[in-house]
Amino acid sequence: MKPKLISFKLCPFVQKAVLTLLTKGIDYDIEYIDLENPPAWFKDVSPLGKVPVLMVGDQVLFESSVIVEYLDEVYGESLHPADPLLKAQNRSWMEFGNECLMNGFNLIVAADQAAFDEQREALLSKLDQLEHKLGDQSFFNGDEVSLVDLSFTPFFQRLTYLEAASPGLIDRQRHPRVSGWADNLLAQDIVAQSAVPELPELYTGMMKKRDGYLAALMAA
Repeated sequence: MKPKLISFKLCPFVQKAVLTLLTKGIDYDIEYIDLENPPAWFKDVSPLGKVPVLMVGDQVLFESSVIVEYLDEVYGESLHPADPLLKAQNRSWMEFGNECLMNGFNLIVAADQAAFDEQREALLSKLDQLEHKLGDQSFFNGDEVSLVDLSFTPFFQRLTYLEAASPGLIDRQRHPRVSGWADNLLAQDIVAQSAVPELPELYTGMMKKRDGYLAALMAA
């Protein structure tokens, strides 16, 4: 049965699910909605009022972590490590990636320089932790893409948009392993397929619409 994703074009959490679908070669449908003006039926399938939602026939899953784990378990060979402890550690780092995404979003909504600098330092601290964790391999666990890699990909993609808006935001010399990992992730063909073509413009528009400190930097 072909699964169907309910999506919002800007949502990085939906993109994680799409990346999983594409990596596993799963045929799927996708429907985009406006979260500010959702259709009447949306509240019936999304108890938290968020995307992604995965519909499998008349059954519904919500929350991105649950969805990607389901897809990984049901379709084809797992993208998780086989070792239970390593798998659990990967899941922990996937949650860490969600926090990185939130730091990135908080940079956009920071009202002034003090709040912006605080979020930047929080993000740099997380990248320090990642730098310490990563080895010299191409991806998180080695030479093959795993679910934790797909989980971080939307974050790194959006980080490039943030860096374009605020040059010098991230120091590649401080985080060479993280930077190399990000480059490897974003070089995958599936990345362009996993988001709408207008994502850069939509994200830039969202940064300006929030009218925070970052928007002022962009206007300067």
